[in-house]
Amino acid sequence: MAYEKADFQRLKASLSETLTDDTGDPLSCLLHEAPHSHGLLNLSFGDGERDFSHVAEACNIANVITSIERILSLPRSNIACQEMAEVLLLRLDVLREYICTAIKRSESSHYSETEADRAIRRWAGFLKHPSNYVFAHSCFSDLEVSFDPPAIEIDCDFLSSWDSLDKRERDQRKSDLAHRLVIVRLPGIDKIEAFFKSSADHLKDLIAANSKDGGLGRAQGAVRTAHLVTVGD
Repeated sequence: MAYEKADFQRLKASLSETLTDDTGDPLSCLLHEAPHSHGLLNLSFGDGERDFSHVAEACNIANVITSIERILSLPRSNIACQEMAEVLLLRLDVLREYICTAIKRSESSHYSETEADRAIRRWAGFLKHPSNYVFAHSCFSDLEVSFDPPAIEIDCDFLSSWDSLDKRERDQRKSDLAHRLVIVRLPGIDKIEAFFKSSADHLKDLIAANSKDGGLGRAQGAVRTAHLVTVGD
């Protein structure tokens, strides 16, 4: 499918609803307040009156969420949305990887890939390495004509099926599809919204796990303290 301005506006609203907190900050910022977050750094200024905690991975994830919001805010036309579509999907995969890594490092929560996560991972793999899938022609895909033989559709179902093939089967499939016409149908808006929800659920589980007192001794032992000194002129 081709994304339009209305789609980007809807996704921006969905991102804000699912991946930001009540104050409008990225949801991952709540990890700063979780006492057992991996890599937690307790910071205090020289006077000792202003103390706060910081988690690097929380900031990394927050920066990606913010960058996705900016991508969704940029296009001023439907054509611009189409041109930004692949950038958006690749950035979503960065968010998926950051969240996955944060959970695996935390030792307090378990990462279980959802179908929404898999869909984004598969699309990023196709967009970054299309020759690993098919050597085919997609430049005619926007033409409102029929093809003989019919064009191959690269969509969520195709990538899901591809994911289940072993190397020999993929090589055979590439050979079968070589030099065929291809139509690429990017994931629907509902698929991206499902990914937003999946990401939010992962983060909420991680925040909850890092806020519990039981079984987190190793994570708690990783807490560091740093003192910041304000240097005057």
